[in-house]
Amino acid sequence: MIKEIQRLKKELYRKKEEIRDLKKLVHKEIDREFQSDLEELSERELETHIGECFSSMKRNIDTKPDEKPITSHRKILGKPIILIKQVLSRITGVYSYVNLIFDKKTEFNRQSVALHQALLISFRKNRERMWQIEEKISGCEENLIIIMNKIKDLHLSLERQKNKAVNHDPTVKD
Repeated sequence: MIKEIQRLKKELYRKKEEIRDLKKLVHKEIDREFQSDLEELSERELETHIGECFSSMKRNIDTKPDEKPITSHRKILGKPIILIKQVLSRITGVYSYVNLIFDKKTEFNRQSVALHQALLISFRKNRERMWQIEEKISGCEENLIIIMNKIKDLHLSLERQKNKAVNHDPTVKD
C-alpha cells in the first residue's frame, strides 16, 4: 500500500512537471481545463458536469457581439474617422449582413440547448422507468421462486399421499 502511494505521488509530480513544461512552451498560463474522461465519472459527478455544460451553453447562446458605438481615441481626426466608418458601414450593409448570420446562429444555439435539455429530461425519465421495471422484475422473480417451491412441496405431498395409498390399498393382497 505504501509503495503504491509513493508511486502515485511520483506520477503526480511527473505530471505537474509536464504541465510546467507546457506553460513554458506557450509562455503563459493555460487558460482552460482539460476535460476529464466522462466514462470515469460517477453518476453524481456526471450530473454535475451536465449541469455545468447546460449553464455554459445558456450563457453563450447569443453569439452576437455587443453593439458598441463607433468611436475613436484620436482627438483631432476622431470625428472624421467616425463619420467615415459610419457611412461605410451603412453603405456596405456589413452590420445587417453580420447580424443576419448571428441571428441564425443564435436561433440554432437556442434550439440546440432546448434539444439537449429535452433529451436529458427524456433520459432521466426513461432511467427512472427502467429502475421501476427492474424492481418489478425482481419482485416477480422472488414470487416465481416462492411459487416454484410451493409446487415442489405440493408435488412431494402428492407423492407421499400416493405412496401411503398404495401401501394401505385394500385391493393389494399380501
